[in-house]
Amino acid sequence: MKLNQLIISPNVRKWYSRLLLLLVFFFVCYYIFLNFSEIRRFKYDLEWIYLFYSILSFLISYLLQIFIWYHLASSFGLKASFLPTAKCWSLSQLGKYLPGKVGLFLVRMDLYSNVSKRVVAFATGVEFITSMTAAFIIVLFSIAFLPKTIPAYIRTTAISFVIFFLLILYPPILKKISAIIFKLIYKEPLTELPTYGLLIKFVLANIIIGLPYGLGIYCAFNCFHHIGWNLFLTLTGVYYAASLIGVAAFFAPAGIGVREGFALLILPAFMAQPVVIFGTILTRFLITFVEIILAALFPMVEFFSKCRKCNL
Repeated sequence: MKLNQLIISPNVRKWYSRLLLLLVFFFVCYYIFLNFSEIRRFKYDLEWIYLFYSILSFLISYLLQIFIWYHLASSFGLKASFLPTAKCWSLSQLGKYLPGKVGLFLVRMDLYSNVSKRVVAFATGVEFITSMTAAFIIVLFSIAFLPKTIPAYIRTTAISFVIFFLLILYPPILKKISAIIFKLIYKEPLTELPTYGLLIKFVLANIIIGLPYGLGIYCAFNCFHHIGWNLFLTLTGVYYAASLIGVAAFFAPAGIGVREGFALLILPAFMAQPVVIFGTILTRFLITFVEIILAALFPMVEFFSKCRKCNL
């Protein structure tokens, strides 16, 4: 068997992904093991009020993301009332937990079964680009307020990606890219796209989401040990950077392990290691908990809404 055939083999890709995910989890577990004695000595009292604030903040950030998708989908002609749209978005988020990140696309295509799949896929791609652009801007902003000096290449890289994504969103460029993609899959290209001004508004809306999302992370860490507001932007920036790495790590479902590993690598420079370990584990749990709650809530509301209409 030739080397290039071996590399593109689905079997090889599957085991390669599993190996990478295993290595990430090994690093996280090994880090916790090395600091186990310090964790055991660490004294904390769980602050339930911060736990409540954290869940509430994550809920707000996800609800705002649903509103963004509702308006973005409408701009691509995916017309639907808010409740079915919210159900579609929340269920599709669980698709991230399938390896390879394709689950999100597949769930949305299934839920928008009466609409062209290429439109759904392209709208989802634009949503991804606008959120990634916002993430890089948030990381850039947080870098400016970091308590310690960081290498200049990190700031340069973030700026480069912001410019890159903003260029991709420019309609003439976006139309050319979409035409190439649809030509490769033997589909007709989209003729109408949202205006550049509207796409920039979606980027700005995603930046605003960083406030409740960052507050959720900040409150999660405060559940175990009080940390100052001066670390709010640091925590937010680190987690957004970790999310970007998690997206790039296609082998990790929803970036599990990768985000935590990045946080464990960076945050000990700013706070005690036990706080970092407890905080990262709790943050992952709360984010997943909120995603499951929303994915269960909207289908239930829609079901009872239909039952009520039938009884009238």
